[in-house]
Amino acid sequence: MTISIILQRLNVRIAMTGLGILAALLTYLSLFTVAENELVILTRFGRPARIIETAGLQIKLPGFFEKINRFNKRSDLFETQPTQLLLGDKKPIIISCYVLWKIYDPLLFFQAMGQTSNAVLKLGDIVNSKLSIVLADYTIDNIINTDARKVLLDEIEEQITETANKNSIRQYGIKIQRTGVKRLAYPSVVINSVYERMRSERIKEADKIKAEGYEAAEKISIEAEKQAQEIKAKAQKQALILKGEGDKQAMEIYTKAYGEGGEFFTFLRSLETYGSILGKDTTLILSTDSELFKYLQLDPKKNLENPR
Repeated sequence: MTISIILQRLNVRIAMTGLGILAALLTYLSLFTVAENELVILTRFGRPARIIETAGLQIKLPGFFEKINRFNKRSDLFETQPTQLLLGDKKPIIISCYVLWKIYDPLLFFQAMGQTSNAVLKLGDIVNSKLSIVLADYTIDNIINTDARKVLLDEIEEQITETANKNSIRQYGIKIQRTGVKRLAYPSVVINSVYERMRSERIKEADKIKAEGYEAAEKISIEAEKQAQEIKAKAQKQALILKGEGDKQAMEIYTKAYGEGGEFFTFLRSLETYGSILGKDTTLILSTDSELFKYLQLDPKKNLENPR
């Protein structure tokens, strides 16, 4: 085997090795993977060429011919910068919102925004702009209130989301899924008035509860008085019944006693009468014809034997 043949074979091996390395390099530069939470936009010399939303191994033109631009296809969340706005009652308020958004039109999003950081800045401007318009229709009572029925934050948030989406979808390919109030603060000029209003509302609520308590106590008192009157009336009725029965029995006894010993019964009744009208220093002037006088005579036996 001559040296020329050996060199020729060596050159072939070198060439084959070089081709293998080049093929491997081209394969490495042409293959890429897409994650489940990603979408990829391939650009060819700066212009969008393909949109890939399917996860897995993908292929592209090698090297600088096509560039991979990766974006999150899941929902993303950020908080806007605090801004001072005027409410419908001309009171200032400092407010910041959270924004939940996702890419709705990948191609339009890439052409308008280019990257996610630009989208966050643009969405913050859109939300704050719409927030100032929406809040102009509401007062401080609709933002913070001891009466939950007057707080309209849910309504405000829905309006901000709806109005902001009209611009973000059409112009930037972004869908705002939800916006909400994250932080609220009041400038010092408003704090005192808010405190006084809340204090007066609490006092009003306390007075209402106190009045309801007085009303309930009055009802209880009236009901108790009514029951007491009913019990008293029943007791008086029962007492009259018992008294009537007692008088009836007494009359029967008196009648029986009078029938069995009329004069003696008359004498006892006279003694009861004397006891009721005569005191320690009582002076009694009676006619000699008086029924009471006959038992005061010196000879009561005679009187008992010969009644007048």
